[in-house]
Amino acid sequence: MSRPFAVWLQRVLVHGESAQTSAPVVAAEDRDEALPLLRAAHERRALSVAGPALPFAPESAWRAARLLAEACWKLVGESPPEPLPPIEVTRASAADHLSVDLSLRYLPTVYRRAAAHESGAALAAESEGVLRCWPLSGALADLDGEPIIAPEFAGHPGLQLLYAERIVKTAQPGWIPTGGSAREWAERVFSERGRTLPLLPSTEGERRD
Repeated sequence: MSRPFAVWLQRVLVHGESAQTSAPVVAAEDRDEALPLLRAAHERRALSVAGPALPFAPESAWRAARLLAEACWKLVGESPPEPLPPIEVTRASAADHLSVDLSLRYLPTVYRRAAAHESGAALAAESEGVLRCWPLSGALADLDGEPIIAPEFAGHPGLQLLYAERIVKTAQPGWIPTGGSAREWAERVFSERGRTLPLLPSTEGERRD
C-alpha cells in the first residue's frame, strides 16, 4: 500500500489536484516511492520538449515535490511558520529546470490563492520568491518585475520555446528574455500569435526621457 505522500503526489502529477488531510511528513520511504512517479512523469513530459533529450534530475524533482506539498498544506492547514524547503538553483542545468517544473508548475495556483487573502501574505511571498528563481514555472504566475534567474535554461532550445509559449499569455515586460536565443524564441512565438513583444524596461525608460 502506498504511503500518503506518494498517493498525494500521484494525484498532483496525473490530475493537477492536491488533496491533503494532514501536514506532509516525509521519510526516506517517501522519497523511494516518489522518485519512480516523478521519473515517469518526466519521461512523459520530456517527449513533448523539443531539442536535445533532457535526463531526469531526481534530487531537484524530489525537492520540488516536497516544496509543493508544504506550500499546499500551508495554504489550507495549520502549519508552523517554517520556510519552504529550498531547491538549489545557482548551478541548475536544463534538466533541473524541467524536473523541478513537474511540481512547481502548480505553485502559481498556490501563490494566487494565498495572495488573495491577507492571512496568506507570508506564503504568497515565499511562493513568489521560489517562482522568481525558477522562471519556467514562474512564467505561469503573471508576476510583475523580473525573475531572479535569467530565463536561459542553459541554452536549451526546447525549454526556451516552452518558456516563450507560457510568457506570451502574460507578456510581463520584465520576464521577456533580453537577448540571445531565448529572446529569439520569444520574438518568434509572439509573432506567430499575432502579439507585439513588449519593449524592454530600459527601452521604455529611454523613450520617456
